[in-house]
Amino acid sequence: MKKLITLTLLSLFLQAEDKNITIKIDGMTCPLCTMAIKKSLKSTKGVKKAKVSLPKKMATVTFDNSETNTTILLNAIKKAGYKGEIENAKN
Repeated sequence: MKKLITLTLLSLFLQAEDKNITIKIDGMTCPLCTMAIKKSLKSTKGVKKAKVSLPKKMATVTFDNSETNTTILLNAIKKAGYKGEIENAKN
């Protein structure tokens, strides 16, 4: 039984991997906008890093794909009051 539990935990660990995604964000006009989006993203379970650029109107997010997904990330941006669109996703 211990061996089965160990193998199950090991397989879950190996399946989890960090992903990077770039999200285009509409509606940002000032540094406070970037702070609100970054705060909302970073408070999302599984997000490891979030960088938001006002000049580029983009967010780059590193997240654990076993804990969150792109839909949840877009909802976090929406919760902050902005519209996000997936620009690029990489492993």
